[in-house]
Amino acid sequence: MFIVAKALLYVCFALLMGSFILYSVPRRNRPEIFISKKFILILIALTPLFGIGELVRLTMHLGEDFGYWLTFQNIVFSFEVGKGWLFLTGISVLLFFMVLFNDIKEDRFFAGLAVFLIAGMGVSVGYASHAASLESLGFLAHSLHFIAVITWSGVLLVSGYFSKGEGPSLSFYKWFTPLAVACLATVIGAGLWLMNYIVPEYVNSYLLDYGQALLIKHVLLFIIVIYSLINGIWLKKKLKKGMTGLALNKWIKTEGIFLFLAFVATALMTQQTPPHDVADTLKMEDPSKLFTFSTGLIPGDNPMLSISFSIMSLVWLAFALVLVLSMFVTIKRDKSMVLAVVASILAASAIYLAIMSSVSL
Repeated sequence: MFIVAKALLYVCFALLMGSFILYSVPRRNRPEIFISKKFILILIALTPLFGIGELVRLTMHLGEDFGYWLTFQNIVFSFEVGKGWLFLTGISVLLFFMVLFNDIKEDRFFAGLAVFLIAGMGVSVGYASHAASLESLGFLAHSLHFIAVITWSGVLLVSGYFSKGEGPSLSFYKWFTPLAVACLATVIGAGLWLMNYIVPEYVNSYLLDYGQALLIKHVLLFIIVIYSLINGIWLKKKLKKGMTGLALNKWIKTEGIFLFLAFVATALMTQQTPPHDVADTLKMEDPSKLFTFSTGLIPGDNPMLSISFSIMSLVWLAFALVLVLSMFVTIKRDKSMVLAVVASILAASAIYLAIMSSVSL
């Protein structure tokens, strides 16, 4: 339940950020989108509701001895995660009434102000994050990472699933491509920064559920980057040759599917123990079942994983390359979106298995 709430929280953030960014740019530079004010208000209202999941989880974990209501109050007003949620809720209320009493679709000033408020809500998520509790700059790293993710994914999701008419045009790509590149660079840079705090033993973390979810997220990010290159470079050339954005929009939708899967992987991570020291963590919890199933390895008291390519891992990499090429061929020939999704999932699975088959103790 908490994983679902966390994933839906990321979706709400992304859709809100994407909507407000698109409404803040001139009409000629964005696709014609249809997302009703009522739906936007529902998303704003759901954001603090989904964000309370972590507080409820902590309350259920800590409240058995002291009483759940007293524990919840203490978490809200004394814990950083509670203060972050209060800040998130306060901005949500302000944003709700600003959207309610103004025409965000037509007034670019209020749309831009809404982008600023959503970014502030993103900062509240960073303030309540685990990285912030480890290091003062961890708050900044998480905030930058989160805001970059919801900006990039939000514009894509709204453009892909809520556009009508001709769909994305060249004028859209002129500003979105550099924005996407900047967001991707921020995601990677801030992600490495966060890993330095949370996962200093990256390869060893594969032994744990947290490390497995992180690895899956990174594999999905690789697939997303491939789609970004296809959508941002190759398909843009198609637009220059006269193809309509509406015909290309399904590939933006496909990229959006993998962004959602990355949200789910991130939500899984938030429910696992962060592996600051893998050996110590393994004393408190069992190794990942996915790790033992995919590798057949059983970690000892002081495990130390290493990466060494084998024939099997090279076979899986070759299989992944073939599947990535098949993705490109499917898009080039404008075949079914389902075929591209299946090929992409298989490619991601092959990359994961290539990594797992190269791991040794």
